[in-house]
Amino acid sequence: MKAYALILGGGSASRMGGETNKVFMPIRGIPAIVRATAPFTGICAGAVIVARPEEVERMETVVRQFGLTRFVLKVTAGGDTRQASVFNGLQALPEDAEIVMIHDGARALVTEDVIGRALRSAAEHGSGVASVAVGDTIKRVDEAGGVRETLDRSQLRAMQTPQAFQVDLIRQAHAAAQEDGFTGTDDAALLEHAGLRVFVTEGSRRNIKLTTAFDLLLANAILEDENE
Repeated sequence: MKAYALILGGGSASRMGGETNKVFMPIRGIPAIVRATAPFTGICAGAVIVARPEEVERMETVVRQFGLTRFVLKVTAGGDTRQASVFNGLQALPEDAEIVMIHDGARALVTEDVIGRALRSAAEHGSGVASVAVGDTIKRVDEAGGVRETLDRSQLRAMQTPQAFQVDLIRQAHAAAQEDGFTGTDDAALLEHAGLRVFVTEGSRRNIKLTTAFDLLLANAILEDENE
C-alpha cells in the first residue's frame, strides 16, 4: 500500500521560553523539522508538511536548503488547531495515497524502526500508533487533589507519533468529528470517536517530543552520544 508522511510543523516555543517555532530549532546543526522528516524518505513515497500560514515560505526554504525538495511534495498552511491542521494536510495528499503517517515535527529523533512498525500495522489492521508502556504509577485524582484510584499501568500506553492510518479511515474519522463537533487530543482519538478500532505499535523512549528547553538539551545529548 502506498504511504505518505504528513509532518506537522506548526508548533511554537512558548514552553521553551523563546519566540522561534521549535521545529526550526537546530539539533546538532540540523533543524528539528528536517530530522523529523528525513527518516521517512526511505519508507514513504513522499511527504506533505503542514506549517503555520505565516511560515509556509520559511518552511519551503528549509526544505530546499536541506535537500528535501524531491521528497516533500508540498508545504501547506495549517489551521487554528492541530486537528484542523491535520485535516488540511489530508486534503493535500496525492490521490494515490493509501496510508498516511501523521507525525509531529517536534519528534525529531524518530527512527525507521518505529516508522516501519506503525506502517505495517496500518497496512494489516487499518491503524498503527507508536506508543510506549507507562513506567510511572498513575493515579486518578479529584479536583481537591485527593486520590480516587490507582490505575493498572500494565494496560496503559503513552501515545507518540507517527500515527499511521489507512487514508479512507482517517478521513471517515475526521468527517464524523466535524459532524459531531468533537475534538481529539490525538489522531487516534478521532478513530475511537468514530467507533473504529485503533491498534498500537512499539514506539521508543528515544522518540521524545520537544516541548521544553530540557527536551532540546536531551535531544542534543542523545545525538552526541550516538555521534549523529
